[in-house]
Amino acid sequence: MAILIAAFFAFVLSALFLLPLPEGLLPAAAVPYRDFLFMALSLFIVVASLLRRRAGPAEAAAPTSPTPSPPPAAPKEPPPPAGEALVLLSLLQEKGRFLDFLMEDITAYKDPQVAAASRVVHQGCSAVIREFLDVSPVHEGKEGDRVSIDKSAEPGRYRMVGKVLGEPPYAGVVIHRGWKTTKLALPRITRPVDPAGPNTITPVEVEIR
Repeated sequence: MAILIAAFFAFVLSALFLLPLPEGLLPAAAVPYRDFLFMALSLFIVVASLLRRRAGPAEAAAPTSPTPSPPPAAPKEPPPPAGEALVLLSLLQEKGRFLDFLMEDITAYKDPQVAAASRVVHQGCSAVIREFLDVSPVHEGKEGDRVSIDKSAEPGRYRMVGKVLGEPPYAGVVIHRGWKTTKLALPRITRPVDPAGPNTITPVEVEIR
């Protein structure tokens, strides 16, 4: 449910970012907050999806055997989440101060200060993402291109918005080219995360004087 909520708000923010809005609907002062809230939601969806994928396969179905089935075993505790997501967060924090930016209350800062901090976050986090994912646009053309989507279109390649009526083919205009990756090489660790442990993402930095 949390992933669906985050995806919904990410879609709303992407619409505010891409669609032409009436003048004055979105104040200029809200633009930095909108952009980085969208980035935070997108990262949350990626990390949450990775944790769900690592949760382990479902239990196999009981064998169809003429012998009586044994009594059901006590439910097993879910396996601890994989540590790759924490390592990825650690690198985003180390290179781009990502968690510092998200956890800080930036409402007290002026727009130039937020813009200056966002440049550091953008450059560092972009470098980390490019290291582990080979990201490229799904649509090879430009935004504004007219496309036709028929029944043979690859599932998941298109998300139709607007007045979607009837059956394909649909004709529309590209408002976002989408993103895809041909590489997912997450950082590896040698042991799983202990739910009862400290699970430190970034250690405390102490300057010795």
